[in-house]
Amino acid sequence: MGLAGLLRQSFLLFVPFALLACVDWTTVRRRFAVALRGPLAAIGIIAVLILPWTLRNYQAFQRLVLLNTNAGFAFYWANHPIYGTNFAGILPPGISYQSLIPAELRSLDEAALESALMQRGVQFVLDDPGRYLLLSISRFKTYFMFWPSADSGLLSNVVRVLSFGLALPFILHGLILALRRWRRWLLLYLFVVVYSGIHLLSWALIRYRLPVDAVLLVFAVYSLVDLYERARVRLARAVAPAAASH
Repeated sequence: MGLAGLLRQSFLLFVPFALLACVDWTTVRRRFAVALRGPLAAIGIIAVLILPWTLRNYQAFQRLVLLNTNAGFAFYWANHPIYGTNFAGILPPGISYQSLIPAELRSLDEAALESALMQRGVQFVLDDPGRYLLLSISRFKTYFMFWPSADSGLLSNVVRVLSFGLALPFILHGLILALRRWRRWLLLYLFVVVYSGIHLLSWALIRYRLPVDAVLLVFAVYSLVDLYERARVRLARAVAPAAASH
């Protein structure tokens, strides 16, 4: 989890959910310290991995920057009123992301600007929660897109349909099958929901779904194994009478 956080800061938002899922809640009351020993050790390891970069950022900007300064920019741009209630992965021609940054903030250094933009982004949400809700819902079509688009080239459309589009029925079937033993699959369910939620509430593009796709393919394989076993049993039942007659 520490290495994943270094590679992708947004992954750290999933860490609390992962650690809570890994706690042995049956022993919390009886052996509190033992039950929390693993998660606390994980937090310590993650902190040790992150600390050098946080110290470096403090030296550079004289303010707390955990790993990078992406979050404020992404949240501000993703929820800017220019979108209304319909998110677009790419701004229309003639409008640049730089032009959306208020003039009075452009003299700030990178870390200060990121913090100021995060505050502005949160204010967008507080000013009109209904718009934010509809805007977040509109990001589903961008995040989960698997169908052809006139804005994409032929190769992109073919790859999109023959990858996620082809796997999607098996993924859905596998997700439903796994519900029978949901506790065994809880960590994967949590990752899919939480990591997707992070991007649906902020910045959503297909490429940000790739970590989720890797996990969803596990469910697709689970589906294929189940379908294979069903087909094998049916074939055996169909062949058995014919074999017996001989």
